[in-house]
Amino acid sequence: MIRKAYLICVVAMVFSLVEGQDRPTNKKQVAPELSLPSVFLIGEYEEQYTSLYQQYQGILLSVCKDDMNVAFEKWMHMLDSMESYGNEIGFSLNGIKVLLNVFWNEDGTIQYLSYYLKPNSLNVDSAELTAFFSSFVSRYRLPLNADLKFMHNGTAQFPTRLIPRSSDKPKDQGTTKY
Repeated sequence: MIRKAYLICVVAMVFSLVEGQDRPTNKKQVAPELSLPSVFLIGEYEEQYTSLYQQYQGILLSVCKDDMNVAFEKWMHMLDSMESYGNEIGFSLNGIKVLLNVFWNEDGTIQYLSYYLKPNSLNVDSAELTAFFSSFVSRYRLPLNADLKFMHNGTAQFPTRLIPRSSDKPKDQGTTKY
C-alpha cells in the first residue's frame, strides 16, 4: 500500500514537472519590451542598452543586401530628413557632431535612438537635443522594409551638405596614369 502511494506521488510529481515546462511552439517568440525611453544618451540605461543588441540582430548594411552605397544613401536619407525637420521647426543642427546608434523596426520606424555629442561638436543642451530627437523619431520612417529588426551605429555632422556623397565622386575614367 505504501509502495502504491509512493508510486502515485512520484508519477504526480513527474507530470507536474512536465506540465510546467515550456513547450516548443510554432509561434514566433516575442522578446520582452524594454523599459527604455525612445531617445537616450549613450552610457545611460547600460543593462537595457546591451540587450538591444540581442533584439536588433540585423544591421543596416545587411538589410541593404550588403550594398554599401545603398546603406549609405539610406543613412543619409535619415540625416537629411533630420536636418529638414530641424529647419521646419526652428531647431538648427548646424555645428552638431554626434555619434548615433539607431534601432529600427522591420517597417523602417525607429524604436530607439541613442546618441553622444562628439568633443568637437557645437555645445548644445542635451535635454533640448533629446527632445528634438524624440520628436523626430516619432515622425520618421526609413524607406526600407526588412524581415527583422535592425540597427546602425554611425556618426553625423550638420549641415549634411558638408558630407561627401557617392554621387559627388568622380567617375572612373579607366586606368589612372601616374
